[in-house]
Amino acid sequence: MSPSTNSATGLPNSAYSQANFASIFAVLTTFSSVIPFAIQEPEELDAIVQCTDDTAALKNLALALLAAATDRRNKAPLAPEHWPKTCSALAAGNAVTILRGLQVPEEAADSLDAFVLQPPAVRVDMLYWLSEVALMSNSAIKALVDREYEVARKPSLKDAASDEKYLRLEPLAEFGKQRYWLFGKNTRQLFVETLSQKGKGRLELLAKTPEEFAAVVEDLRSQRSHALKDIAEMIAEDVIPFLERQAKKRERVERAQQRHALAMANVHLYETRTRKRQRVNYNVDETD
Repeated sequence: MSPSTNSATGLPNSAYSQANFASIFAVLTTFSSVIPFAIQEPEELDAIVQCTDDTAALKNLALALLAAATDRRNKAPLAPEHWPKTCSALAAGNAVTILRGLQVPEEAADSLDAFVLQPPAVRVDMLYWLSEVALMSNSAIKALVDREYEVARKPSLKDAASDEKYLRLEPLAEFGKQRYWLFGKNTRQLFVETLSQKGKGRLELLAKTPEEFAAVVEDLRSQRSHALKDIAEMIAEDVIPFLERQAKKRERVERAQQRHALAMANVHLYETRTRKRQRVNYNVDETD
């Protein structure tokens, strides 16, 4: 069993790097056409990396990111037995430079089960390493980035909030030592990244609901910076209406499901009997 505290970082093993977590989520949602792992909410990803009982989703996610990181031409999914050899080959190349700055023990690559046994902090660092390598080396991801770069070389703040306008490869805005990031495809999450003197960032979730975004708008409008006021207007004009439309869609779906359930509950089943068919003699000339 893993100790309750990470000896290297001094943090509880149930905690993990929020910046690395946000990066994994951004890669999964932005490049969902390349990495076959459906996820829409940060809470879904958190439940996967924190899991202790049913670890199937965690294993599938790790194999999907490993396949993307190795840029496999074979479309068949990786099997658990491929984990040790593929991880070792990946770490033997240029990808090891990213791995050096993370808290990932060597035994995490021994087997997929050994990876699952690691605390959430190590799981997130390992998945972050695979997602970063995928960004650098996956040919399909590179093609998407190149295509989007040609379509929108200088995207505006308004374009940033529109659905699937361009890939989130740069911060929404940068002001002093703070960067604002907007993630999500069917949802929206606003993060603020605070840079330390060493250049390392710490991400904090600011808003994910219309009410939270409205509070952010009110706060940003009170600031002196025109850049922050521009973010506030973009959120008010694009993000909040988008979230409200999504909420109405979910309400319509829920109502339709309730109507269907009610209709099914009111269906009466009747027991029926079939009559035995008798053969008819059509020969009128024949007498008894």
